[in-house]
Amino acid sequence: MFKVKVPPNSTYYPLMDLFLAQEETRQRSGGMFTLAMCLMAGVFVSVHLLVALCSGTVLTDVTLHQRLVVWTLPVTLGVLLVGVVVRAYALRFGGASVAKELGGRRLHPASQDAGEKLVLEMVEELAIAGGLPIPEVWLLDEEPSINAFAAGRDASSAVIGLTKGALERLTTEELRAVLLHEFSHILSGDMRLKFEMLVWVQGILFLSWAGRLMVASDSPVGGGFWGGKANAAGKGPAPGRRAPVQELDGESQSRSLLGILMMLVGLVTSLFGRFLQGAIARDTEFSADATSAECLATAMPVVSALRKIGGLPQRSYLNSPTAPESGHLFFGQAWSGVVSTFFPTHPTLEERILRLHPQWNGDFLASVARKVLAEPGSAVATEGAVEAPAPELSAAARAAAAIGARKREKVKAKEKAETLSSKGYPAGNLAFLGTAMLPSQLLAAAVLRRSLKPEWLKHTQSVEGAKGLLLELMKSPDHSAHELAAATASQMLLLLDFSMPMLRRLNQNDYYVLMRRCRKELVRTEEIDVVRFLLLHVVRRRLGIALGLREIDPVVAEDLPAVWGECQVLVSLMMRFGAPTLPARHSAHAAAWASLGYENPPGPRESVNVVEMVDALEAFAKAAPSLKKRVLVACGLAASYQGSVPEREMALLRMFADAMGSPVPHLSTKNME
Repeated sequence: MFKVKVPPNSTYYPLMDLFLAQEETRQRSGGMFTLAMCLMAGVFVSVHLLVALCSGTVLTDVTLHQRLVVWTLPVTLGVLLVGVVVRAYALRFGGASVAKELGGRRLHPASQDAGEKLVLEMVEELAIAGGLPIPEVWLLDEEPSINAFAAGRDASSAVIGLTKGALERLTTEELRAVLLHEFSHILSGDMRLKFEMLVWVQGILFLSWAGRLMVASDSPVGGGFWGGKANAAGKGPAPGRRAPVQELDGESQSRSLLGILMMLVGLVTSLFGRFLQGAIARDTEFSADATSAECLATAMPVVSALRKIGGLPQRSYLNSPTAPESGHLFFGQAWSGVVSTFFPTHPTLEERILRLHPQWNGDFLASVARKVLAEPGSAVATEGAVEAPAPELSAAARAAAAIGARKREKVKAKEKAETLSSKGYPAGNLAFLGTAMLPSQLLAAAVLRRSLKPEWLKHTQSVEGAKGLLLELMKSPDHSAHELAAATASQMLLLLDFSMPMLRRLNQNDYYVLMRRCRKELVRTEEIDVVRFLLLHVVRRRLGIALGLREIDPVVAEDLPAVWGECQVLVSLMMRFGAPTLPARHSAHAAAWASLGYENPPGPRESVNVVEMVDALEAFAKAAPSLKKRVLVACGLAASYQGSVPEREMALLRMFADAMGSPVPHLSTKNME
């Protein structure tokens, strides 16, 4: 047992405002890019000086430097650029690419394994509460340590991964705390920043890898990467024979020498890369720990999970050889070594625990691996079992059980009615837009989840079922005999969230065919349904990013004047959907512009078509997070009537946010103030 001093700032963080967190992450991203450029400049200088030293002349010879820089600069930059391009291509499918490299196994949404089902349901619950498309879940079966990660270019391509040890050693609440930690990275934008770091770190480390390749290719073994001496010319050794060392020509020896130099430089650049990982990743862990603690209203599950990591001999370290490159994505330090001692990607366990629990006495917890069992009465527990005869109950017991069952059904019906009621959401709750995750949001998401029919959810558990479900959602009620025609806008968006893990398994050809069929269904009517058109736009954006067909939009608009016309389009559109009377619409329109700081707002647009709506959303996808929030709140106020935002308009607002690249957590139908 040991004692650690309590940090002076050992307090909880406030609940996360995802727009503010994304703004801070964007600023850190600029710093990361600057730091990466400085490190790459350091790599070039190191290469140049090593080559100059090996030339045998003094370093003060200006002519020598002028002669060397002509080829050291382009060669170094070329190698670094190749490393960045190769890594970017390998990660084009987002978080799934990282999970595959780590040896993960993708879990099927319909898995009947008790442990896998527990994790899948927990991820679904947290994703719905956060307003995110449900990510794929990957399990690292060969990792006995306790760890987890979130990876992806944004929420559309995100995956959640966890080790076998985390599944077998953590309790349900501890596992939920760890997953909340990872979801906070997704919501705040930290995940995207860390994912981009993978590319830059690989570019910096590629020089060392290229040096090892050059040395290996010119080793005294017949044939290498460059082929050694060509057998075709009759000068090389016969196949299967070892080439004598003296047969290596001068050019080959020069390549080997250059390879050794590149490996020496790579040793320095690897330190640069590890420093870059630690500089960006460390501070975000404290914030994610605190967000998880605040969401659960207690820090004990997070603290307990960290203490169990400290109690394991292997802690949170992974066996995967790619752990050092992706270690900054994980819940805990993923690798150990001399370099990780000086450039850790995470704060120490002691620091993280004391931030949340200042009274901690310094001891860790032992844990035992156990197989997760299904809860009694669950589908997994009863599958394949012989039903036991029910015990005989007295008349009074049967009557009491019947009364209890009716009460539970009434409570569920009341919750469902409140979720789908026409009274909508209090306009005052728009002040909480982007706040994650309040207990009321978790409850609202759970109620909305229960409003979905089981037969609808079955379609989301296979690729063909998800494709058919999406096509049915695109049909207007007049052209569809399916019961999905009666689904509300919120239910349609939620079904899309559930379908994402399967839709992301489409190849590019299937994706294009599906999009053409969806558009064909939309244009069958004379007037295009805005809700369904917007839903299709959200699908296209999500799948485009997940399949590597679309890049993340850079921020080019910082202030409202840069997107004035687009803001007018969205506010006018929402105003026409909201209040039923013209005076009430104009009042809501004025309130919307007043929230943006304009007491004399411009007049509303006479008409807005779906093309203008999509163009406006594409423009706001390139806006700063703080500007997105202001406009979304204004759109919500424009749709309000008598202090309430209707259910369909709130669903449209959430689709607006998703199309802008900033999905927002659910708001409650009750007053959240």
